Amino acid sequence: VVSTQSTGMTTCAGEASVNNRKGKVIYFFEWNIVLKWAGKTTMSNDNITGKIEIENISEENSADEVDITTRQTKNGAEHSKLHAMVKSQLVPRCRKAIEEYIEFLQVKHGKQVILPTNKGGGINGQPQIKKEAASVNTIKKKMDETVLSSNKTEKVDMKRTDINLTDSFKCRADDLFQCFVNPDKMRVYFNGAAEVDPRESGKFSLLGGAISGSFLDIDPPKSIQLHWRFKDWPTDMYSSVTLTFKDTGSSTELTLNQVGVPQCFVEQITSGWYKYYFNAIKARFSYGSGTL
Repeated sequence: VVSTQSTGMTTCAGEASVNNRKGKVIYFFEWNIVLKWAGKTTMSNDNITGKIEIENISEENSADEVDITTRQTKNGAEHSKLHAMVKSQLVPRCRKAIEEYIEFLQVKHGKQVILPTNKGGGINGQPQIKKEAASVNTIKKKMDETVLSSNKTEKVDMKRTDINLTDSFKCRADDLFQCFVNPDKMRVYFNGAAEVDPRESGKFSLLGGAISGSFLDIDPPKSIQLHWRFKDWPTDMYSSVTLTFKDTGSSTELTLNQVGVPQCFVEQITSGWYKYYFNAIKARFSYGSGTL
């Protein structure tokens, strides 16, 4: 006879937000969770324990696509027996809980941020969100939802400004540099949604065309200059991005300067640099911790 159960949570790191922007409900969430499990068997008096690590819970992934890893604290036949039970019974329960969370955020909570109009229904006379759970969208569709459509007739303030960001990565300058010019590496942290021609005047298209532009200058491993735009900006509108890489000995410091960004997009673009570039690179290549 064997039995096992989740005994607590040791880590819950991340954030979630639901916003109403121009009549659309836009939600972002990203969580990493670590649970403890424990159990006993009739063949052992040991309190057998282990961990369940749940990574990349986000709007980019469905519950079935979330990475769930299980570990046992010690080796042994009885430990392995309980570990197998964790995989077969507790992991499916975790996925079910993730599925319910996504549904809550997308539908139940998302519905609360839709404001009624005099005509009834949702914003701009559109119907309220249906009660059925919406499917989790691809990265491309999520990026599409976060930009203003150029087909809308409402006026958007296109007054422009700059963005300046700095972040640190636990890797050598050349390794980080390659993450911005090597097509194979870029496909890894963009989940395949990257078409890149890494040469001067070469073009790039990311997230299904939501981001595009060209390389203006490539100086390995010191700097990269880009022509960079969102697809829903006016056709002739580009920003200029300069990425500078500095090897500090214990890490690499990345400085980003982006000139010519519409002010109404500053918060969104800043968040996107961290979410789709910096944090994704750290997560995929383990450049967020450790030593060189």
